Amino acid sequence: MVETMDEIVYRPDKKFLETTNIYELAKRLNINSIEELYDFADKERKTFWDSVVEHCDVSFFKPYTKTIEESDGKEWTEWFKDGKLNLSFNCVEKYKDSKDPAIICEFEDKRNIVISYADLDSKVGRMAAFLRNLGIKRGDRIGIFMPMIPEAIIAMYSIIRCGAVAVPMFSGYGREAVETRIKDSSIRFLFTVGSYKRKGKDIQMANSVRGIEGVTLIVKGGKQEGDLDYDLAESFKEYLTSEHMDSEEPAIILYTSGTTGKPKGTVHVHGGTTVNILKEVKYYLNFKKNDILFWITDLGWMMGPWSIIGANGLKGTIFIYPGAVDFPNEERVWDMVDRNRITILGLSPTFVRTMKFKGIKRKFNYIKAFASTGEPWDNESWNYLFETYGGSKIPICNISGGTDIIGCFLASTPATPLKPRCLYRGLGMNVSVLNEQGNEVFNEVGYLVSKSHCPSMTRGILGDNTRYIESYWSKFKGNWYQGDWAEMDKDGYFFLYGRADEVIKVAGKRVGPNEIEDSVNSVKGVVESAATGIPDPIKGEAITIFYTGNAGDDTLRSIKLQVEKDLGKSFSPKYIFHMDALPKTRSGKIMRRVVRSTFMGENPGDLTGIDDPSLLEKIKSMGLKTRQNKDSD
Repeated sequence: MVETMDEIVYRPDKKFLETTNIYELAKRLNINSIEELYDFADKERKTFWDSVVEHCDVSFFKPYTKTIEESDGKEWTEWFKDGKLNLSFNCVEKYKDSKDPAIICEFEDKRNIVISYADLDSKVGRMAAFLRNLGIKRGDRIGIFMPMIPEAIIAMYSIIRCGAVAVPMFSGYGREAVETRIKDSSIRFLFTVGSYKRKGKDIQMANSVRGIEGVTLIVKGGKQEGDLDYDLAESFKEYLTSEHMDSEEPAIILYTSGTTGKPKGTVHVHGGTTVNILKEVKYYLNFKKNDILFWITDLGWMMGPWSIIGANGLKGTIFIYPGAVDFPNEERVWDMVDRNRITILGLSPTFVRTMKFKGIKRKFNYIKAFASTGEPWDNESWNYLFETYGGSKIPICNISGGTDIIGCFLASTPATPLKPRCLYRGLGMNVSVLNEQGNEVFNEVGYLVSKSHCPSMTRGILGDNTRYIESYWSKFKGNWYQGDWAEMDKDGYFFLYGRADEVIKVAGKRVGPNEIEDSVNSVKGVVESAATGIPDPIKGEAITIFYTGNAGDDTLRSIKLQVEKDLGKSFSPKYIFHMDALPKTRSGKIMRRVVRSTFMGENPGDLTGIDDPSLLEKIKSMGLKTRQNKDSD
């Protein structure tokens, strides 16, 4: 597979480059170029990570004695050994005397709340004291099932401050999904809200999880008998300072939103999580103290805690919004950026594709950098964001990692020249692409791996260390296997083609779904698409495309011809289906494996993250009809 649009479309000038955080780090290490810094970070790991701790001003109550300890094997590496710190202290209590804004929240009705660091510390300290008074002990797990509101952030920080472990859950989950995570994590207390508004409608949350055995709700608004009152807890008379936690003690458990098997509880510790997230936000987004970061996400997705911890840990401002991005109109995000002077905006390719299809051409004011993650870009949408919404000037910080590392293996930055839809190698992440035989390959699609252990990698899977080794360390011995289908070149650029287990094999040739979708999405009238392979007696798998946009035979023919033109006739799609919408998570990820399994009449697995389950009935019907027609041929 060859990347055809390889020209540089964004190149930072020397004057700007010398103002970036990553350039400043290079100078502190007496390194002459950013390219050399990346090489240094992979080879001189101890010196690099020590410099990150210092430059990001991570505060330890007790200094660590060893940066990296690998005596138990690479898979069980410990970081910042013997150090004492607290993630919450580094984001809140450290700045308790500051009146600068820590959180800005806007609601659908345009109400606006601004919370200073001083106010945030007071609320978090009192809530942490309340939790301690309940008998919460070090290491206890406490759930958060709330929309993206200030109370959710206060809950997260207060849990971590008192030495307990925060377990955020996606606000769109149903009762079964929440209960599964509660039982897996042994949760006794759950933060939630009585209700909140989304698209102008009341969303009942507390009622959906009441009565789960062994769990007491801490409810913001709508408290009922047996619940604890959030507002009383936040104004508790006592104040608790941050517990001194060992670097390797857990701070957060995040559940992966896989489509098969039991959800995995990934365990993230105080030291590695704090250091790596601050590194990423500071250098990948070039985040400064006066910046306001808004990422369209949810606390239950990795990017929620990541963006909050990053912005607050660097003493900037996190902007949050619990409503729908197209309510009451499609330009809501533009309006919020203008009203609040947001400087960094995290969005998804799906958001751009949808707004492009709706004809929105408005430029963003105040934005100095776009950011994105969650799904691969197609060339057309990346260029539309860069040229139309960014005026061909604003860099796109495309990052890719995962819940399991609460961070990023790949990231393009404002300090690196950009090619359309590109990523760049992660700083200090020692990434590569391997072929099936485990050999490193360039300009060839293979498997994304990390050759080193990194600070924010999960410390196992909750209750199942065997599954941890099998999931991440068994495919390529000594390498973390991320599960992404990727290509890299010798300049340090990477391009993603979707999940490796979604790769389609046609007549012995492998193609990533994103490469097909890139071609389909370039067709006039197509908004977005999902490509998958279904069993075929001749070719092994037949390419099947589901798309949204204009219906009709003309569009179907155009899609077929475009794919044949771009990829060759051997990859001509056998089936093309029009959909009103594609199954995806609320964060915008298209659930290709769910689409495929539903179409084939198989068990789609874990559906807790899906935004609209009703779409699956149409896909199931399409699959049944297709198989019946095939059997009758």
